[in-house]
Amino acid sequence: MYIGILSVNLSVPYRETIKERRNVLRSIKDTVKKKFNVSVSEITESDEVTSSAKLAVVAVSGDPSYLQSILSNVFNLLENNHPDKIISYKTDILSHD
Repeated sequence: MYIGILSVNLSVPYRETIKERRNVLRSIKDTVKKKFNVSVSEITESDEVTSSAKLAVVAVSGDPSYLQSILSNVFNLLENNHPDKIISYKTDILSHD
């Protein structure tokens, strides 16, 4: 079994409250979940209102190349819809017996 993880650091500028920030992130998360049937979670370390956020996208499969394809497609969706928000990203494929 393989576990694919895409971590994306996002810029969420001009948000004054946690509620506004979460609404932006919820919209992104819901779009990704609906289109790709993957798990998405905000993994930002604090609840302070900051101009950045970190999302993790996770999928599980028996085929690592399938996972790489799915995570690449998720990143492409984010890049096409929110190019100004992406700060950095990292993809990992882990093997679990």
